[in-house]
Amino acid sequence: MIVKTEAIVLRTMKYRETSRIATLFTKERGKISVLAKGARDGRSRLGGALQPMNQVGVIFYMKESRDLQLLTQCDVARPFPGLSTDLDRMAAGMAAVELTDAVSPAEEPNSELFRLLSATLDAVSRATKQPGNALYYFELHLLGIIGFRPDLRLCTVCRSPATPVRGGGDVHLGRNGILCAGCSAKGLGMETLSQTALAVIQRLQEAADPTSATRMVLAARVRGEIAGVLRRFLLGHVEGLRTLRSESVFSSML
Repeated sequence: MIVKTEAIVLRTMKYRETSRIATLFTKERGKISVLAKGARDGRSRLGGALQPMNQVGVIFYMKESRDLQLLTQCDVARPFPGLSTDLDRMAAGMAAVELTDAVSPAEEPNSELFRLLSATLDAVSRATKQPGNALYYFELHLLGIIGFRPDLRLCTVCRSPATPVRGGGDVHLGRNGILCAGCSAKGLGMETLSQTALAVIQRLQEAADPTSATRMVLAARVRGEIAGVLRRFLLGHVEGLRTLRSESVFSSML
């Protein structure tokens, strides 16, 4: 069966002398592995488009009895030029595709996640201030898509309204969201979060798209809090998730 669809390239690896194996997150069929014969040949049109983070139009031969499908055409469908010009943008984009790869079973379509990833890569590519904010948006909404949306308004234990975000003092978080003062006093909290960081996460959860997140200017301390909390939420709910390879690579480069 011939399949024509849009996809986002999650990762690639060399195969034999001139070919590549690519993992694609497709719009209609979810995560698919394809063989791109001759993609490493300088004359091939496949190689230029088949790069991680590219959104591409692809045609491949689909055979249900095999895990590796044969790619015959690949062209850039939606360019994200900013992802290749700046290390911060590149790191945020690679983290988003790695997380998508980690949470996506093979051949399970997820159109909502596809739209979120595409919008996030576009927002990161065009960001002029803090591209990492789009990654925070992505991680927060990814949690919702996989069924673990953090509750940041009601206590996750007793369901009473959480303390309003005003004034000083930290708030306590459990595995799935915020805790009220009574439940946190019982030792149920896993960590604390500043009122400022909580307010930002609430704004990100209610924001319409990742582009709006990149317009926010956040202090380094607040960014660190948010990044740590969201990653711990993901580690708690995504089986087998560890430190992202892209974060290790870019940390060593910097």
